[in-house]
Amino acid sequence: MENLSPTVYIVILLLIITYYSVSIFIFDRKRKGLINDYEKLLNLKDWYEKISDEASRSYIVESVEKRGQELINQFKVLNADLVEIQEQHKNLQEQQKKLHHSLLEEHKLLNEYFENYS
Repeated sequence: MENLSPTVYIVILLLIITYYSVSIFIFDRKRKGLINDYEKLLNLKDWYEKISDEASRSYIVESVEKRGQELINQFKVLNADLVEIQEQHKNLQEQQKKLHHSLLEEHKLLNEYFENYS
């Protein structure tokens, strides 16, 4: 190594500096590329979360609408049953009134019968 001239040392030093500079440049580009990839992944993550939130909201709305429609149908059936029960109740009240009226007539006739034969 003692036989080498100062220009060789300078050339070797320049090569090392060049290698170091090129390495820094390459690693800097890779780092920027990784940062860009990371930012893209974050954007995709945000997009996916928004889509999944919208999908879950949409699912919730659809399930609530479906359940609401089922309840409306059940209420319609219950209402129809209630109307039928009310009609039956009305008919039973009319029959009860008729029976009560006829019972009063029979009671009146029985009173007249016993009054006539007493």
